[in-house]
Amino acid sequence: MSELLAGTPPALLIFLAALAGLTRNRGAVTTAGASACAAVAVWALTIPTGTTGQWTFLDFMLIPVSVDPASRVAGLAFAAFGIVALTYLYGTGGQWYHTTVALVYIGAAVWGVFAGDWLSLLIAWELMAIASTLLVWFHGGKAVRIGFRYALVHAIGGAFFAAGIGLHLVAGGLTPEGLAFSGGITSGIPAVITGFGITINAALIGFHVWLPQTYASPHVGVSVVLSAYTTKLAAYAAFRAFPEGNIALAYIGGAMAIMGAAFALAQKDARRLLAYHIQAQVGYILAGIGIGSSLGIAGAFAHLFNNVLFKGLLFMVAGVIIIRAGTASLDKSERLSLRTPLLTGAFLIAAASITAVPGTNGFVSKGMVLDAALEGGYGPLRWLLLIGAVGTVISFIKFGYLAGFRGPGNSLKDTSVVHGLAMVPVAAVCIALGVFYGAFFELLPASEQWSTTPYSRRHIQEKVMLFAIGGVLFFAGRPLLDSLNGGRDIDTIRDPFVFGATRRTVYAIAAGFEWIAVRELAVRTRVAGVVYQPVDAVATLLPRQVEPLYRAYASGVAGTTGIKPSVSYRLFALIACLLVGLILGVSFQ
Repeated sequence: MSELLAGTPPALLIFLAALAGLTRNRGAVTTAGASACAAVAVWALTIPTGTTGQWTFLDFMLIPVSVDPASRVAGLAFAAFGIVALTYLYGTGGQWYHTTVALVYIGAAVWGVFAGDWLSLLIAWELMAIASTLLVWFHGGKAVRIGFRYALVHAIGGAFFAAGIGLHLVAGGLTPEGLAFSGGITSGIPAVITGFGITINAALIGFHVWLPQTYASPHVGVSVVLSAYTTKLAAYAAFRAFPEGNIALAYIGGAMAIMGAAFALAQKDARRLLAYHIQAQVGYILAGIGIGSSLGIAGAFAHLFNNVLFKGLLFMVAGVIIIRAGTASLDKSERLSLRTPLLTGAFLIAAASITAVPGTNGFVSKGMVLDAALEGGYGPLRWLLLIGAVGTVISFIKFGYLAGFRGPGNSLKDTSVVHGLAMVPVAAVCIALGVFYGAFFELLPASEQWSTTPYSRRHIQEKVMLFAIGGVLFFAGRPLLDSLNGGRDIDTIRDPFVFGATRRTVYAIAAGFEWIAVRELAVRTRVAGVVYQPVDAVATLLPRQVEPLYRAYASGVAGTTGIKPSVSYRLFALIACLLVGLILGVSFQ
């Protein structure tokens, strides 16, 4: 019994808390869920490193609980943020069914992080996709259609992920230990397919539009929950697939850092702006993982942890603005001001963190990834990340400008007590990890193999330069930025091409089958005419002078062929039938 409990995934506690939804009482399920997340956070912080338990499925070994620095940091972020996310969801009017499904979603993320095998991670991955789709659908209206597209994209990503795992198993000889994480995914085709499936969930360029569409559509409390898990679990899976790094993955991350920030510049919708920046920040995480050095991986997981915090806090700020102002458009909502000290303060701390202002957690973790690129000799990658950082600075100057100066003259109403209970702790941790980062460094992967000096002169000078460039570019380009409202993303080209080409292909196939059916019907009609009216069929083939004679002769002959069979003809037909029967009999023996 003790061995069974020892091998029980901690996510089970969160799943059990979701059963409180049977009470249909949102207060009860929120309390149960927050308590379960707190217990899992404590467990993640204190559990010794190692694997626990062993299950067997179809002769394959499954590892229900595996704890190492990577899973500890990601699991701690997921569980701890679940406490404030559920609190915020309650404070914004989330219903019991929102919280219940959110607990399934959070529990699946925690399960995937602490599992030690690919099959468990895949199941958790798919459970997250189902739960998050339901969370979007609950909002109704346009969110239902958006939820269908979200589900379709994640189904495609999951299918590639599963296919890659299957090829990995085959390449490894289908051994009982083949599903374990050791060594990552087999190089070659399995790695390519698995990486493609993983990066779709991480908002890969070209497949990223699900991110701003989905996260801007549901209940504002649901957006906060969604912001922390799906893309971060994908980044975690990328580390398990490529534990030694992958330079192609690193450059994909660098490109995502630029693209996410660039499209964020075109947004006035608060949640769409923040959703694009999820892509940009996940780009930093993938870059660190792709570099593969101890400092790069540590920086990636430090940024994963920090991104959960400051991005979740920004979505909380955006949610309060939307609730108070009744609109998601920053240039049409009431203004942030000194009359909203909690809301304004939370925004300033979160914006400072994501733009990496010294004294915040984002400054520390972004600096680690940039240092890893410099130490590894990946100069072009470092420049991609720096350009993305400039775009981030411009984006959040724009966010603050629109929210603080461009809306109507009335000030927003400040956060409620419940909102404050969710937001203030997150803001405090963003500052604490930017100042007292030593203990946090001890939790990161391979902490004894790397070192960094976050507040070196180079880091400070670099950051001052980035902010100077970002500020100048914002004020120089403000007229252009003011004219943009959403922009045109790749879906405006991709969707007509993909869906139009699919429709035309289906129409072409249908037309082809219709042509075949018409021709087949004509042949059957002709054959039937010959069989049932052989005299007419033969007569049409004869010369016009012979046809009347043939018809007159046929009318006097019994039967339908118009030909009177002789004795020799009948004998020949009988012998032919016997020969055919003999041949068939011998053939089937």
